[in-house]
Amino acid sequence: MTDLESLEIETVVRLLSKTPHATRPARYEDCTAIVARHLKDGSEFLFALIKAAIEAGIHQTSLIDDVISFLDDTHLARLAFFLQAEVKRGTDVEDLLAQVALQAPELFPLSTLSDIPDFADWLTHDDPRSPSACHHFIFEEGAPSDIPTHRNHPTWHLPAAEQSFSVGGEGTAICPTCRNKLVHLVTLDDLGGKRGTLPRLHIETCANSLELTYYFHDAAGMPTPIAPFHSAYDFTSEPTMQKSIVRLASTPPRWLRQSYGLSNSRQNLFRLGGLPSWVQGPQFPLVPGTDREMQFLLQFDSLAGFFWGSGGMLYVFWDEESQITCHVPQYT
Repeated sequence: MTDLESLEIETVVRLLSKTPHATRPARYEDCTAIVARHLKDGSEFLFALIKAAIEAGIHQTSLIDDVISFLDDTHLARLAFFLQAEVKRGTDVEDLLAQVALQAPELFPLSTLSDIPDFADWLTHDDPRSPSACHHFIFEEGAPSDIPTHRNHPTWHLPAAEQSFSVGGEGTAICPTCRNKLVHLVTLDDLGGKRGTLPRLHIETCANSLELTYYFHDAAGMPTPIAPFHSAYDFTSEPTMQKSIVRLASTPPRWLRQSYGLSNSRQNLFRLGGLPSWVQGPQFPLVPGTDREMQFLLQFDSLAGFFWGSGGMLYVFWDEESQITCHVPQYT
């Protein structure tokens, strides 16, 4: 650690500690600029910054939360042991500990993981410590944010496949309730590599619905809205018809578990397969007329031209036998 780096850490701690709160946005921007210089190959600096923030009692900020994502594996492990020691001392570091535990649950005992709400939600799936593989949708234009720790977050920049496809834009079907054109979410070839019976699955949704909505897909994968459908009184913000170019990236182990609450629109939560990032807790729909639970397929965040409720997630479920998708919105 150089003298300049030590001085920068002291500056960040001082700026985050100062009052009054009226000047906080400007000070926070200065701190973000300092941290941004160390996001790449700056684990030693970032680790020292987190420790200094905890010691000064100013660690409960999204800036410090986000810094954890940029630690290398060695410093992430060091932070895990440091935080567990702080918990024993009675220090309130639960949010930071949860951030580390999601990225590296093998560093924590089950008793610690059981206190993290997301792990409790994921017990309906396979072991959340070793979840099934998934993919991220990587947007060609990058993260929809100007904040360095958001824009540069690893989940927006995972190595992606060459093949590209579009998300967003106008769909083909009409909602029978509000009579609006559906919004195109994404068209998957062979269920995104999951080898489904349909060669192609067109996923479209009614952006005006805040209820579970079901769609039957024909042999070409095209959707038709089916009952039960949404209430005529549902309402969301005016949807955009923005189109984006995306590629699929295999999700590395560190990002197989992502929390909606801890991410709070800073991480890329556009995912295919794996564990849902629940907003309000697990909600698995049944195939209409049966007691068969549908399988989670993908999720879209309230970013990149999409908006669910007051801001949240849209989860899409699939049933191979009936060739039906169900769309489940959750929002804050």
